[in-house]
Amino acid sequence: MTTPSAPLRPRPHRWTACLARPLLGLVITAAAQVASAQGLQVTRNPVADTSSTSQSKAGPTALRVLSTRSHMQCPLPGKNTRLLSIDSPREWDDTIEHQDEITALGRKVRWSRERVLVYALESKPYAGVRLDAPSRVIRLAQGVLYWPVRQVMPEMGAEKATVLTRPCVMTTIDRAYWQRIKVVPTRP
Repeated sequence: MTTPSAPLRPRPHRWTACLARPLLGLVITAAAQVASAQGLQVTRNPVADTSSTSQSKAGPTALRVLSTRSHMQCPLPGKNTRLLSIDSPREWDDTIEHQDEITALGRKVRWSRERVLVYALESKPYAGVRLDAPSRVIRLAQGVLYWPVRQVMPEMGAEKATVLTRPCVMTTIDRAYWQRIKVVPTRP
């Protein structure tokens, strides 16, 4: 009497099980880092990912301010308030009118390691309003970049020239990833 036999399958070695769990953890961590670098929201299973620390548990990060320059007449086109981040030389050429990096920022931008922030106010019918970014660091916490900017108004009773201006400030910072920029007003 012959009994039907099941197809032969190789049995996994013990070391396969020992390596599979840490290897899976590394793959998950790498995938999460790639997704966050591309600005995607990553949801993690806290039971499966206890070995790695997530960015939400880490404290705020301080990004260095490499240069800052204020403009009375912003080279950014338009008349309304705008806040933006420029990430590449091509984006610079598409965004900023008639000025290269050295003219607008006072230095060449190293795009592989740096980004440029621009904050422009709406057009003003008089001169004297100025924006300044006094801080040497910018705080990044939970995907939000907190940029301290000071608005300096003309002195009370001072004569104001009637000329159309659009004040702005440009700042070069270390390259990082964020979802949102928030301007934090500071006192003069």
